[in-house]
Amino acid sequence: MKRAFLVLILHGLAVAGYLAAARAAPEPGAANCRVPSEIIEDDPPLPLTAQRLKAKQPVRIVVMGGASTAGVATGDGAAKGYPHRLEEALQRRHPGIDITVLNKAKPGQTTAAMAERFALDVYPANPTLVIWETGTVDAVRGIDVDQFTATLEAGIAALREHHFDIMLVTMQYNPSTGSVINFEPYMEALTHAADFVDVYLFRRYEIMKYWSEQGVFDYANVPRNQRAQFATDVYRCLGDALAEAVDYGAR
Repeated sequence: MKRAFLVLILHGLAVAGYLAAARAAPEPGAANCRVPSEIIEDDPPLPLTAQRLKAKQPVRIVVMGGASTAGVATGDGAAKGYPHRLEEALQRRHPGIDITVLNKAKPGQTTAAMAERFALDVYPANPTLVIWETGTVDAVRGIDVDQFTATLEAGIAALREHHFDIMLVTMQYNPSTGSVINFEPYMEALTHAADFVDVYLFRRYEIMKYWSEQGVFDYANVPRNQRAQFATDVYRCLGDALAEAVDYGAR
C-alpha cells in the first residue's frame, strides 16, 4: 500500500512528485502550497461520494474534529476554517453539483467525546462522507494509546453501520508543539487503524511538514499580529489539498 512508502516519499521527493497540471486551480491569491500527489493519495475508495459526483447528485459532508477543524486560530471560526475551504474548493471543481460541508467540530474533545456526538451531529445529517480529524486532544491528555485505538475503531464501525464514506485526518504539524507533545504513538495508531479497517487517511501532519520543509509556511516564527491571517492561509491550502484527496478517493 502507498502508506508503506510514505517515509521514502517525504525524504526523496521534491519537484518531481508535484500534482499533475490537470488538478483544479487553487483559490486566487492562495499560497503556492501544492503537495506531491503521493502524500495526498490513498488506496481506500470513497464509493458513495464517487457515485453521487458522477450522477451530479447532492453531496453532503460532515466534518468532525477539534479546535483546528473549528477554525479557532483564524479568529473567525468556521467561516475561515479548512472545512469551509474544502466546500469552496469542491464547488469550484464540480460546478453545478450541490455540495455542502457541515463543520461539527468542537475544541477540546477526545476521540471518545466526538464519537458520542455522532448520534446528534452526524447521523441526522445523513452525509455522503464523514471526515474525522482526531487524536490531538488524546495525545495532549495522555490517553492510553490502546484505548484511543479501540475507541477510534469502534467509532469507524459505527459510521460504517450507517453506510457513510469515511476519511480520517491526522494531527497538525507544528515543530513547537511536537517538541513537547508526543504525537507519534497516536499518529501510528491512526495509520494502523486506517490500514486495518481500510479507511482513507488524509495525512495532514505530513502535508504541513512538507510545506514547512519547502519554505511555504514557517509555523514557528509568525508575528502575533499576523497569526490569524497565517492560519487562514494554511486552512485555505488544507481545503484545496483535502478536495484533491476527496476527488482521488471518488475517482
